[in-house]
Amino acid sequence: MTSQQVRAAHAPAPGAGAAGPPPRSRRRRARLLRSLNARLGPGPRRRPFRAGGRMADVSERKLQLAVLLAFASGVLVGWQANRLRRRYLDWRKRRLQDQLAAAQKKLDLA
Repeated sequence: MTSQQVRAAHAPAPGAGAAGPPPRSRRRRARLLRSLNARLGPGPRRRPFRAGGRMADVSERKLQLAVLLAFASGVLVGWQANRLRRRYLDWRKRRLQDQLAAAQKKLDLA
């Protein structure tokens, strides 16, 4: 068989779309992957998760302080985010009003 005949034999039928690589290259890819896995060996071992692990002892006062600090930082960040949002909305309103005035001015002149 010539190379053109081989290509024609592996070509997909008209309108059938791509049929994928011929089986020989699939076998070659599988053999390559097996050899790579054999060279690399097994993956790293992981220690199993233990649900009964010990927690650090935290005093009640420190816990209250941590909760208060988290709440205060959340309030502060939310307040600043709302300020920025209001500034952006005001800027957008002014810009749209200016665009509307410019468009109305063009219509009046036309």
